[in-house]
Amino acid sequence: MNTLLRKLLCFSLASVLVSTQLAIAQSTTPTAPGPAQNQPAHPNIHTNYRSDPNFPIDATKAYNDIYAALQTWGRYKLVNSPDQTDLVFQLKDVAPITDVSGNRGGVYSVTSPAFQVTILDPKSNIALWTITSPVNVTGKNQVLARWVSISETNLVSRVKVLAGQPLSADETADLITVPNYHKARTLLIIGGVFVGAAVAGGLIAYHEHENSLANQKASQDAFCAANNIPLSQCAGG
Repeated sequence: MNTLLRKLLCFSLASVLVSTQLAIAQSTTPTAPGPAQNQPAHPNIHTNYRSDPNFPIDATKAYNDIYAALQTWGRYKLVNSPDQTDLVFQLKDVAPITDVSGNRGGVYSVTSPAFQVTILDPKSNIALWTITSPVNVTGKNQVLARWVSISETNLVSRVKVLAGQPLSADETADLITVPNYHKARTLLIIGGVFVGAAVAGGLIAYHEHENSLANQKASQDAFCAANNIPLSQCAGG
C-alpha cells in the first residue's frame, strides 16, 4: 500500500470517528423545556395559599380573586388533590420590609406588598418558576379596590406570558399602569430640589454679604488705629 493511499484511509477513518462523536454529543445534550412544553393541553393544577402577616389588605379576598381568574382563563384545570396534579401553584401575599426609619424616638418600617405565585413540580417539590406582581396600596375604598384588582390581573397576565399566550390590549396596558401619586411625588421631589437650591443660594449670598461688611469694617478699624484716629470717628464706627 503506497503512502498516498495510507494517508487517504487514515483521513477517512478520522472523519468517521469525529462525525460519530459529534452525533453522540448532540443526541445526549439535554435541552431545557420551555414553560409551555411537555404539558398537556389543559394541565391539572393544585393551588395552595400563604399570606404574610404584614400584608396590608384582605388576603383571603385577593386569593379568591386570583383563583377565580385562573378558572376563567381555562388554560389549567384546577383540582383539589395534589396527587392529581401536573403542577402546583403556590399563591402567596408577601410584604417584605424594604425601609426602616426613626423619628422622635419611634421606629417606622415600610413594606412593599406583592402577589406572588411559585409554580412547583409536584413530584420533587422543586420551584420551577416564581412570578411577582407588586400591589399598589393607593387611596381608599373604590380607588384602592381598583389598584388591587389591576395587581391581581397583572399576576395572571404574567402567568399567561409564561405559558406562551398573547395578552389582550387591556392586559398589556395594565402591566404598565401606575398610580398618579407616583407622578405627583416625582414632581414634588423635583420641585423640592429647585426650592432647596434657591434657598441655599440665597443663604450663601447673604453670608457672603455679611462677611464682606465685616472685612470692610475690620480694614477701616485697622486704618484708624494706625493713624491714631479714634474708632468712634471712623466710618461705620
